[in-house]
Amino acid sequence: MGKLFRILGWSLGLLVVLVVAAVLILPQVVDPNDYKEEIIAGVKQRTGRDLTIDGRIDLSVFPWLGVETGAVTLGNAKGFEGTAFAAVKGAAVRVKLMPLLSRRLEVDTIGLKGLELNLTRLKNGTGNWDDLAGNGKQEEGKARSVDGTQSMDGGLAGLTIGGIDISDARISWDDRSTGRKLSIEQFRLHSGPVVSGKPVDLKLGMTLQNEQPAINAKLEMKGVVALNEAAGIIDVGGLKIDLDAKGEALPGGAVTAVLEAAISAALNGSQVDVTGLRLSAGELMLNANLKGEGLDRQPAFSGDLDLAEFDLRKWMAGHAMALPPMADAKTLTRVGASLKLNAEGGATRINDIAVRLDESQLTGSATLRGSAIGFNLNLDSIDLDRYLPPAEERSDKPAAPSMAAGGGSASTREETLLPVEILRKLDLDGVLSIGRLTISKLLAEQLELTLKAKEGQLNLGQQVGNFYQGGFKGETSLDVRGKTPKTKMDAAATGIQIGPLLKDLSGQEKLTGKGRFSANLNTQGNSVDALKRTLAGKLDFRFEDGALKGVNVAKAIREAKARLSGKPVPKSNEPEQTDFSELSGSGVITNGVLSNQDLSAKSPYLRVTGAGEVNLVAENLDYRVEGIVVNTGKGQGGEGLDELQGVVIPVHLTGPLASPDYTINWEKILLESQKEKLKEKIQEKLEEKLKGKGLPGGLQDKLRGLFN
Repeated sequence: MGKLFRILGWSLGLLVVLVVAAVLILPQVVDPNDYKEEIIAGVKQRTGRDLTIDGRIDLSVFPWLGVETGAVTLGNAKGFEGTAFAAVKGAAVRVKLMPLLSRRLEVDTIGLKGLELNLTRLKNGTGNWDDLAGNGKQEEGKARSVDGTQSMDGGLAGLTIGGIDISDARISWDDRSTGRKLSIEQFRLHSGPVVSGKPVDLKLGMTLQNEQPAINAKLEMKGVVALNEAAGIIDVGGLKIDLDAKGEALPGGAVTAVLEAAISAALNGSQVDVTGLRLSAGELMLNANLKGEGLDRQPAFSGDLDLAEFDLRKWMAGHAMALPPMADAKTLTRVGASLKLNAEGGATRINDIAVRLDESQLTGSATLRGSAIGFNLNLDSIDLDRYLPPAEERSDKPAAPSMAAGGGSASTREETLLPVEILRKLDLDGVLSIGRLTISKLLAEQLELTLKAKEGQLNLGQQVGNFYQGGFKGETSLDVRGKTPKTKMDAAATGIQIGPLLKDLSGQEKLTGKGRFSANLNTQGNSVDALKRTLAGKLDFRFEDGALKGVNVAKAIREAKARLSGKPVPKSNEPEQTDFSELSGSGVITNGVLSNQDLSAKSPYLRVTGAGEVNLVAENLDYRVEGIVVNTGKGQGGEGLDELQGVVIPVHLTGPLASPDYTINWEKILLESQKEKLKEKIQEKLEEKLKGKGLPGGLQDKLRGLFN
């Protein structure tokens, strides 16, 4: 037994001596710098590139077997001029010697300083790295295990790396086929110890610079990476990415954001789970959970997203982003959204949509299949006027009249209205229900809008359950397949109160009454002027038991009659309105000119008819109205018009629609009224003369009715 201990002792001592000898003698005997030229020549032979090694190559043996170099440069590929392909200011790799005797590999921190990598792609698509890329084939003689991993063949039992330390690296990208240039500056990567089966701390940072558009972004990332080879899964926990970017192409010129998440992915790329995803940029906070399956076969994704309610107006102002002018400065102060999505087989379904926009709530679902979009949405209520520009900015400014049109500048009238190219690509099929909608001060309730768009044909169906105490149905179709857009509109309203409608529309309730209207119109063009010039179709209306406010026809007739007769104007406290029991009419529009020949209005004392034309292109009219006083003893305002009973009162309206001129031939009217009186007196005298006299042949009867 003692002999055995002596042998072991001598063996151990001999091993120590050999190790010490190696530590002392090997660096003195073996100088790696003697092999510089051989290394350079080998690289040249294999790649055709020039390799430059500056400074010394230092070799260490115990306790670390390692190599450390100074600056190393690898030249560019043939046909690529300029800077080197790759260069480092220094590199160091060390392996612990003693664990190697136990078939364990313990590597010290791998260091790389000042890496510079210049990647270039020519216009023909050739890259300066193509000649270095392998063919992907496995080298012969490398045995593989049953599960496909490379067999150790009795090699090392484990691998440990003290860490990775890459600092001051730079990567440039010059794609001459697209003209895009960008560079990654100050790249750094630091890790904790890399031990098989244990998590690894990682920290990464860089500055990205892009030329077109000009963007400068600073990126910081950290997380913990855990590799489970047995389960074939890699987990990244505590992932946090900080982004600080500036550039004219960015909203407001700058973006600052933080992304946090936990990621679990299969090593074979078949599955990925992202949980606890949180994207924050100031007050904006987006939370999500996403899952992807079958990524190596038929990808399927599912998840949920939640945008926490925030003040969008304040957020945009804080990011130097301007909002378009809106009538209400308190809009966009409460914005939020949530949804669930599922994407599989080329279709994406979005369910449980819940969007908050100030006081409005939008719910529903949508489906996306390629470029086709289907939806079924429900909006409780919204006042769109709050989000439109202020009324003073929407109203047309007065301009000098034009020979082609009565108002608005030529540039405004010919301004393009519709984005034709975008409309041609739309593929939509959906329904939007709205409980309460206000637009241009018009109020509509219980709306159902049906929108269909495909291959340049768009159709919008409108149905309103409550429209000013009545109902409304309409359909608008737009055809943009050809060079000139074509529009067709059919609309019908029944049982509506015209007074509140006009008040909301114009701010003035000049006409009241209950009734209906309908219109069937078509037009062509993509500007206001073109739409007016080509407008054609039919319309009609009928209202009952209403009033024309702002004018009292009876009062106006009495006052005009008094002035022409030299009498004082009679005093009156009657309201400035003209009642009617019925108001109706119809019209035909041709090339923007409306022709109406059957205007009819009836009141207790007045009958009015009208006919003429309204030129919507030139915005003027030429219209004649005739009124006849009837039943002067009855109804509103009829008293005092006995002399005009049965007399036609013609009114001629001409000039611009906004402020037309009118003329009334009162002298002729009074003359006609006096003629009637004169006829009556002659008839009375004749009756007296014929009284008690009998004339032959029925002559007496003929004379008696001569002035009737």
